[in-house]
Amino acid sequence: MTTPETPENPETSPAPRGGPPPFLSSAVTVLSFAVLLVAGLAVGVLSGFAMGWVSHFWDLGLSQQVGGVAAVVAFLVALYALCRLAGWGSRRQSGAVGFAVGYVAVMLVMLGYLTGGNIVFSAKLVNYVFLFGSMIALAVGVMRSFVLPPRPTPVVTPSA
Repeated sequence: MTTPETPENPETSPAPRGGPPPFLSSAVTVLSFAVLLVAGLAVGVLSGFAMGWVSHFWDLGLSQQVGGVAAVVAFLVALYALCRLAGWGSRRQSGAVGFAVGYVAVMLVMLGYLTGGNIVFSAKLVNYVFLFGSMIALAVGVMRSFVLPPRPTPVVTPSA
């Protein structure tokens, strides 16, 4: 019984020929980053203004506060899943980074003052949980979306 021989160092074995040209991979990476950046911007705008409803009802009592915190926690889980999905869908960590950068950019703009001196986020506990929780969820989502490169397959040479 003979066993197929494998090279001693599979990293030095010749790469298989064929496949897409190298510039196509870079173009897809840039395009996916741009699309996911815009998606992060959109999610940030929608969730930021939706957070206003949660904080608007914050002063109505304990049941609204518990419901508001539960809604924020559910949103943070969904945000983490979206970030992981962006990395998985693009098969690169840059997809998750693009989504997170778009989201964080909108949150930073929303923290600034508006024309009347009002701010989008009031100084309520639920807003701080939302802001800091979303940054933590995105950071963990980006870190967990790291995709290892595929292992090189050993070249099998038929033995005579």
